[in-house]
Amino acid sequence: MSVIGLHSNEVRFAEISALPCFTDGHCQISALVQGESHLCFKVMFSKDGKEKCYFVKSLSEHQLTSQAEINSHLSAAEHGFAPSVLYYSSSWLVSKFIDGYSLQQFSANHPKFTLASKITIAMFLMAKNHQLHASKDHLVINVVGLLTSQIHLNIYTQPQKVTLTSIIEKTTSFLSSITDLVLCHGDVNDENIRLSSEFSPNQLTGNVWLVDFECSSLAEAEYDVAMYLAINQLSLRHLEEVIKSYQQYSALPINSEKVRDYLACCYLINGLWYLEAATEKAQGKSFRVKARQQFVLFDQLALAEEKVVPLLHTLLTD
Repeated sequence: MSVIGLHSNEVRFAEISALPCFTDGHCQISALVQGESHLCFKVMFSKDGKEKCYFVKSLSEHQLTSQAEINSHLSAAEHGFAPSVLYYSSSWLVSKFIDGYSLQQFSANHPKFTLASKITIAMFLMAKNHQLHASKDHLVINVVGLLTSQIHLNIYTQPQKVTLTSIIEKTTSFLSSITDLVLCHGDVNDENIRLSSEFSPNQLTGNVWLVDFECSSLAEAEYDVAMYLAINQLSLRHLEEVIKSYQQYSALPINSEKVRDYLACCYLINGLWYLEAATEKAQGKSFRVKARQQFVLFDQLALAEEKVVPLLHTLLTD
């Protein structure tokens, strides 16, 4: 870690120790390599001879989505499928630390743990999230607006912007008929599902938790299902299996054609996000690889004459 990184962490450690929930005890803080877009910490808090462990997330770099994230996490925690919250503010979210593994880690450590089991856990949690009630002012997903804002960065040339605009128009034409919005998580990837140390493969829906509600928004359920497929790089041949698993836990009907439509949007959203992150974060190479993966999957859908991978070749290979 650089000297600048060490100094930054020292400042954040001091800020965490000064939070009202930690001022009357002793904090042992460590930075976590968690997620791709936020800063997270583990805090061992000692008070009166007792020690508890907490997960602390910085919201300072995500002020536009922080309130939606807090509200969604609080609601999910109240309904028992997100870690309980100890404290929150516009800059920090403190919740119970789930001792265990992410679904990705658990699957990697247990080769016999099937994809079907992973899908079951994910759809169980997604369905529960869709049943939550959102506040009237909760963020509503604007796919066209999001994609449009993503391509107006200086990293793209004007010809690239023109072509991407055309691709986006063709890809999002179905969005004129949006109905039945639900509270979507927006990023049900295998790293955002936690399995506690008490988890057993014999009881897939027990001791499982959904975390990181940064992308929470009101959207059609099909959007969340499509984003799940895209971000976990599941192919279209898994679509019916995913929908069938979802329907085990929800009476809300899922339109498979609409999932396919949203899937193209999600590939673009993810690819453009990774490409932007590649120019800002230290893991530039890995982010470019992930961007290419999403764009390859988009191009395979053959929804537009223009192909994204050749169009953005220089940005994907720098």
